[in-house]
Amino acid sequence: MKQETEEIHELITNPARENIRIVQFWADGVGTYTPPGHWDAIAAEDFINKNFSEVRWARDMALLNMSLMDAAIVCWNTKYYYFNPRPTQMNPAIKTLTGIPNFPAYISGHSTFSGAAATILGYIVTERAAAYTAMAQEASFSGMAGGIHYRSDCAVGLQVGTNIGNYAITRAKNDGADK
Repeated sequence: MKQETEEIHELITNPARENIRIVQFWADGVGTYTPPGHWDAIAAEDFINKNFSEVRWARDMALLNMSLMDAAIVCWNTKYYYFNPRPTQMNPAIKTLTGIPNFPAYISGHSTFSGAAATILGYIVTERAAAYTAMAQEASFSGMAGGIHYRSDCAVGLQVGTNIGNYAITRAKNDGADK
């Protein structure tokens, strides 16, 4: 934890312009729809480009949002099970690029939501799978770049989200929701 805290302190001390852009893009701001709504907006834009029917659109959004709800449940259960401190609680010299969330650090919500969303959307819009994965990795990194998450929060959250997304795809294949 000491090494991970130092890594975040180094990232925050002289933030790169690109890191600031990433943090601002994925943070959205207080009281917004982030992160599930952010992924819904990404999905909606791509579904428009695919010219999906209303029925297909509804089914795909339902599949995406069911996995996002599962991600929320797993993530917040994990946060309150481990109750890990934020980097700012370990080193008061760390000044975040966003506010400090009022809940535990481990695991990262953005990472968990993004892993699930990228997996589902990559299954639905296969030609954009690599782009979704890159977006999920960027969303995950935004927590570190913003000074609110450790590397382990983000890496584990991303993997857990990916597992949730894969589970949702398996469930959809079994009940026909993927057609």
